[in-house]
Amino acid sequence: MAITTRIEMKGPILEGKSGRPLRREATRMIRTLVEMGEQRLDQVLRPRPSGVFLSVTEARPGKSSTGHYRRSVSGTVKELHGRIDDGNVVYGPWLEGVSSRNQTTRFKGYASFRRTAQWLQKQVNGVARKAMGRFVRSLGG
Repeated sequence: MAITTRIEMKGPILEGKSGRPLRREATRMIRTLVEMGEQRLDQVLRPRPSGVFLSVTEARPGKSSTGHYRRSVSGTVKELHGRIDDGNVVYGPWLEGVSSRNQTTRFKGYASFRRTAQWLQKQVNGVARKAMGRFVRSLGG
């Protein structure tokens, strides 16, 4: 499972002095969004807190969540490209709900990556406004 963001930049403003600061702020914006996405997924994929009633099957030794999947989620940023993925964990598609196995079982998945991507989409305008504010200030405006 993965969430991918990429910005394509072209035009005359990139050829002048302002091209480097604009590229720097765009990269910073993507890094911020990737970090926000990682934090959101960490919250969504967190096992139940202690003290919550566990069913008999969950309480048995070796049957409770170890948090491996949550720890497998990581983000990367290269230039103007950001990506959050689960490190290709074998059962990732099943947890997300996009595996063929989800069609034959009652478990339809958590849709954590899909929901996080939708949430991140709503955050882009605020993050972009802050990045463009820093860009304008770096130009002396």
